[in-house]
Amino acid sequence: MATTEARPAPPRAGLLAAGQPVPLLGVNVEAEVRDFASRVVMTQRYRNAESQPIEAVYVFPLEEGAAVAGFEAIIDGVHVVGQVREREKAFEEYDEALTAGHGAYLLDQERADVFTASIGNLPPGKEVLVRITYVAELSLEGDDLRFALPTTVSPRYAPAEDSKGVGQPPSEALNPPRDWQVPYGLDVTVRIEMPSPIRAVESPSHPVRVELDGAKATVKLGGRETALDRDFVLKVKLAEAHVPRAWLETDSRGRRAALVVFQPRFNAEESPCEVILLVDRSGSMRGTSIAEARNALQLCLRSLTEGTRFNIVGFGTTFEMLFAESRAYDERSLKDASKHVDNMDANMGGTEILAPLEAILSKPPLPGVPRQLFVLTDGQVSNTDAIIKLVRKHSDTTRVFTFGIGAGASHHLVRGLARAGSGAAEFIAPRERIEGKVLRQLSKALAPALTDVKLDWGRLRVKQAPFHVPPVFAGGRVLVYGLVEGGTPREATLSARGPSGPVSFTVPLTGPGSAGTLIATLAARTMIRDLEEGSSPLHDRHGSLQERGQTDGVKAEMVRLGTEYELCSAHTSFVAIEKRETPVVGETQLRRVPIALTSGWGGVDRVSMRPRSAQSTGAEEGATVYFGSAPQMNYRARPGEVLLSRAAAPTRKRGFLSKVFALWREGKGASADGAATLHPRSTRALDRLVTLQRADGAWDLTDELAKVLGVPLHELEKKLRGQRGPDHRRALGTALALLWLESNAHDAETEWALLAKKARKWLERCPVHPVDGSSWLEAAAVQSP
Repeated sequence: MATTEARPAPPRAGLLAAGQPVPLLGVNVEAEVRDFASRVVMTQRYRNAESQPIEAVYVFPLEEGAAVAGFEAIIDGVHVVGQVREREKAFEEYDEALTAGHGAYLLDQERADVFTASIGNLPPGKEVLVRITYVAELSLEGDDLRFALPTTVSPRYAPAEDSKGVGQPPSEALNPPRDWQVPYGLDVTVRIEMPSPIRAVESPSHPVRVELDGAKATVKLGGRETALDRDFVLKVKLAEAHVPRAWLETDSRGRRAALVVFQPRFNAEESPCEVILLVDRSGSMRGTSIAEARNALQLCLRSLTEGTRFNIVGFGTTFEMLFAESRAYDERSLKDASKHVDNMDANMGGTEILAPLEAILSKPPLPGVPRQLFVLTDGQVSNTDAIIKLVRKHSDTTRVFTFGIGAGASHHLVRGLARAGSGAAEFIAPRERIEGKVLRQLSKALAPALTDVKLDWGRLRVKQAPFHVPPVFAGGRVLVYGLVEGGTPREATLSARGPSGPVSFTVPLTGPGSAGTLIATLAARTMIRDLEEGSSPLHDRHGSLQERGQTDGVKAEMVRLGTEYELCSAHTSFVAIEKRETPVVGETQLRRVPIALTSGWGGVDRVSMRPRSAQSTGAEEGATVYFGSAPQMNYRARPGEVLLSRAAAPTRKRGFLSKVFALWREGKGASADGAATLHPRSTRALDRLVTLQRADGAWDLTDELAKVLGVPLHELEKKLRGQRGPDHRRALGTALALLWLESNAHDAETEWALLAKKARKWLERCPVHPVDGSSWLEAAAVQSP
């Protein structure tokens, strides 16, 4: 039967959103986290509470890089298992079953982190369970392991070219209908088993209940169900996290796969470079996101070293550079940059990140000065592939470090940029402090990494993934997979060029290995990602095909890997067909499942500002946010315009929401009554202390410093013992600041370690000393006379 998108008849029962029936009843996740990877089983429960058959379409996120290896459906006791087909063939089988009145279930990848489940011909009164299984690597965050479960797709900014074309353009595929709240919820259980004792398990995103027993733990949500409006994040702290390891695995068909993990330790001193800070100032960064970015930038600026050149670029619909060219880091440039950052707000419109990247990367780097690019964004765009391709093209001249800010940053964009730019990625969930993560990345950028990394598999013959092993930063980790084609396991050796010359690390490959498919599945998915992002053996180092006309070859290899290892990809989809003795009769109605607006997106409070009727709004120019059912036309809403119905023409409405979006454009926030409010700057003592540090690393002994330290200035001046010169005052101020950091901000040491190191170096070369022959730190520590 053909599917039509008609206005639904009043439902008999069931869940509603914006007056429309919602067939999705809830999402349950059971996850197993072991060592370096997770295995996740997601169950989506659908029910048709209407009087006619429906086709339910649900757009949802998965972890970037997840290997989706299972898709099945259970209805009326019938269990149907999905098969992987070439994408076009899967669509054909699905459409044919739909037309014939049979049950049809399709899982399709829109992006590496966005998928669409289509549930076709669900009869009236029936329920179906759809189960999706995937495996994914755990990311490393400092010494902690990080498990993330994305739950909603934030509104994606779409440039003009992504809003055109035949069929469904990316602007629509990646922007499903949304509501301020949806009637279905999330239930999560995570079981953890590690090779060493677990010190702690915590969630910066949700309240959780944790049962901890040695190397095992069980984690459940604090409540029965929770809203799907933010990433669910767990951090696992281990007693031993840096032991090189290797695995061998054999599946039921006799295919072998191998994995080696290295976490090399080495010391690397900071060296001068060019640092460019690219900051997202689009409307979706409103609220805490831009405030956190300001604090992080102030700390980052004061952690730069002598000889560094730097610049700050803000972007939205347009972009602006603080300096026409990168400036030398000194007291004057720091003062100008600090003032600029303090006045920075999310008032620049849509997320046009491609243009500023082109402007930055097209400039030749300074001779002998490595260029390091930092990108701070909530990461929601539709043209991710074009952005990653651009960065890879310039990877010889620029390393890229990325930060995904907020409750629903795109992992594909944030990690893809870092991979393409041979850098590293970090994510900052709500209530997580950003400063320590920025400083960890800055430490990596300022210090040389292990480069020209190669892996010798010894007697094993393997197809390796990733094909190009990325650079290794101090404290970083390397995971390399291999699909074994022959040979005997013995040992694997990682070699690289280090700051002081060649280095190598060896790990044994011994024993027959275990039975399973985890390693092979992740290896095949990593190979598919190499093909998707232009870093496979078919591509050169900049992402271009080595031979013309090989586009079909890339697709064919992706289809081969997808079908052989049963994986969803850009060119392969899962399809499951339920043959029915009595096919569905009647016109099937299309029901697009609305998703929840990401918590804190654009600084909007979804409770106090929830609209009374279905409407479409855009918090940033070009980002279409459909509330309730999407309109039949493709309309990119602008700030201040509200689409009130499914009519062909948009209607401009004057009212509270219009005021809110007008305030967005002006760079202001909005209180619950619609009054404009400026987001306050940080009042945290550490943040205030940071802003007082000079470019050379010193602190002046001033009344502002005294207020942060909590001691009257005249009491601090007594420690000078009559020495009144400017260098004396600066030396004492620096020593006092260092003592305060060590005594009052020990838990935040990762945030101030670099600037403290710079301050100690200043004290070492300070030309003046206390009159009693002690050090300035000793002078600062004694009680005032």
